[in-house]
Amino acid sequence: MLYRQTPMAIGAHVLAALFIVYALWPAVPGDMLLYWLASVIVVSILRTLACLAFLGGPGPDAARFTTSLWTNALTVLAFLQALAWGLAVFIIWPEETQYRSLLIVTLAGIIAAGGVMLAVHRRSFTIYCLPIAIPTVYQLLASGGRLELTMAALIVVYSIILIVSVTRLGNNFFEGLLVRLQMESLSRMDPLTHIANRRGFSEYVDGIWQNAIRSGQSVGLIIADIDHFKSYNDRYGHPQGDVALTIVARVLTEAAGRGTDLCARVGGEEFAILMPSTETEGARLIAEQVQRRLAEAGIPHESAPGGQLTVSIGYGALKPAQGNSVEDFYRSVDEALYEAKRNGRNRIEYASS
Repeated sequence: MLYRQTPMAIGAHVLAALFIVYALWPAVPGDMLLYWLASVIVVSILRTLACLAFLGGPGPDAARFTTSLWTNALTVLAFLQALAWGLAVFIIWPEETQYRSLLIVTLAGIIAAGGVMLAVHRRSFTIYCLPIAIPTVYQLLASGGRLELTMAALIVVYSIILIVSVTRLGNNFFEGLLVRLQMESLSRMDPLTHIANRRGFSEYVDGIWQNAIRSGQSVGLIIADIDHFKSYNDRYGHPQGDVALTIVARVLTEAAGRGTDLCARVGGEEFAILMPSTETEGARLIAEQVQRRLAEAGIPHESAPGGQLTVSIGYGALKPAQGNSVEDFYRSVDEALYEAKRNGRNRIEYASS
């Protein structure tokens, strides 16, 4: 987010520097103004190059988003940009009060603008603020006049207020972001079993499908349905049915042990396991594991053959291509599931197409 705002910030810095050069031209030697303007432009070019490298890099799955490289680059370049403005009070410090006041007001505005942009990254703002505020206060104190001492005190108070405000704003931002992420996560999670719901499954499968098309790898899918679950609820009650659903969800999660596999409750008593980079044999082994673990759990179901709760399973694996549809793949595995139901339940059937 900060890097996306960087081009606008760079443009604002260059425009403000041009404004200062134009306004102070009668009061400051032209060569000093141009030297200082060049420093602002050089830093702006460096920030532009870094921004282009970041935004034009790999997609969001790349490791660049999990390292501190670009965070540190952002901080260093923000410091250099602020340092260029801080040098203004030494290089182009006017003698006349009105010009000096104009420069100070501009520097205060630069600090405030940085606070707006860098509020979500407090370390960068602090490092950005101090290289401007400290030289400005030093020069004002060195001047020794009543007006200058008053302005120095105001800059100190102003900077402290900004840092405190930015800290609070950053905290509020991240608290709000955390709440939003939690709400989004909850909207994709089944509240009973604490695995993904149908919405979470649908969103995940779309991304996995597109990645598989690009990489040429197979995607495995298992759809499992609890056998005779209506009669289970009728005999043991819905609270015990909820317990059974939770146990089945745990069994599926344990059987699909990879971090990339997704277990989801896609219907009342229907579950799915999506397995990226999985061939047919791998999907079959996971399906067998599900049945074996559920049998070991030994959930009583006296209304069913065998006296235990069981699941019927359809499974398949497919190497997606541009002409394939994830909906057709899901439908074929779902048909295999119902074939297992028709053939006597507590079975595993393969989706051949």
